[in-house]
Parts: sequence; structure tokens; C-alpha cells
Amino acid sequence: MLSTRSITALSAIAAALLAAGCATTTGDIEDLPRPKSGHWQISSTDQDGQTVQFQDCMDKDTFYKTRELQKAKYEVQQCQTGSRKDSNGWQFTSNCKVGQTEQRIESSRKISGDFQNNFHVLSVTKQQMPDGSTVETTRNIKGEYLGACPAGTNPGDRVFSSGDKINFYDITGLSPK
Repeated sequence: MLSTRSITALSAIAAALLAAGCATTTGDIEDLPRPKSGHWQISSTDQDGQTVQFQDCMDKDTFYKTRELQKAKYEVQQCQTGSRKDSNGWQFTSNCKVGQTEQRIESSRKISGDFQNNFHVLSVTKQQMPDGSTVETTRNIKGEYLGACPAGTNPGDRVFSSGDKINFYDITGLSPK
């Protein structure tokens, strides 16, 4: 069973990696980075040095469906989003409402790499708490392409170093095609 820390890390990773799916204020969405289909080794380290490692089997359909889920989430949370491409890659920002409160979560993500062989995401999230304080979380995410997905692994599968396995489609209830 996955730990709470792993689940929290996965949420942050998903938000950072899927930032490319959000509505943009500049740049063409078709120019945004897309991971090469296949087997990816991912490592995510937070500001406390805690690392979560896993391997993803990703294909075009999985990427597009995760992007659509992220866009829907941003609409529900009344997010203001932006993106900018520069010589170092992409920079994404979002400012989202938390539930029915006036609290906000601000995120910035710097994404670099070719998404064919590797990528790097530096994600900083600032969450306003009910008492008025702000909690800042930093996550450093690195991905390396390993080749074709191994036998017995399907698009949407995420396998953790512990051996635990989850599937994007099982979790979301979406159809793989």
C-alpha cells in the first residue's frame, strides 16, 4: 500500500508534469513538451530531501487523457494560468482557488529537457493556510527515458521501487482509448 507521503508526492508530480496540459496565455499548446511513449524512470525529491522513485509506462493516449483531467481540475478550481517558453524550456504558473474558500494555491514550474530522452521539472507551490500562514513546497523531478515498456506493463502503469503498482486508468475510471 502506498504511504501518505508517496500519494502527496504523486499529486505534486502529476501537477508539475501535467502543467503542459493547462490552458496557456502565451505559446501554442501544440508546441508544449510531450513525453516520448515508453518506459520512464522518474525521481522526485522534496525540499526535505525525501525522494520518491517510480517507473511510468506512458503513451500518447495516456498523456492526452492526463492533460484533459488537469485542464478540468484547473477549471473547477478557478485557476488563472500562464506559460512562457524561453531558451531554457517552459515556465508555467497557476493560481487556484481552494474549495469554497478564498484560500489560494500558487504554483510555478520550470520544465526543461527534450522529453525524448530526459526532462527536469522544478516545482514551487505556495499554499495559503486557513490561519493566514503560507506553506511553500519545492519538488525537483527528473525523468529519464529507458526504452519500450517492459513486458507485462501497460500504458498508464506506475511501478514504485517498493514493487507497488497503480494504473492511471484504474484510478480515474477512464477508458485507455
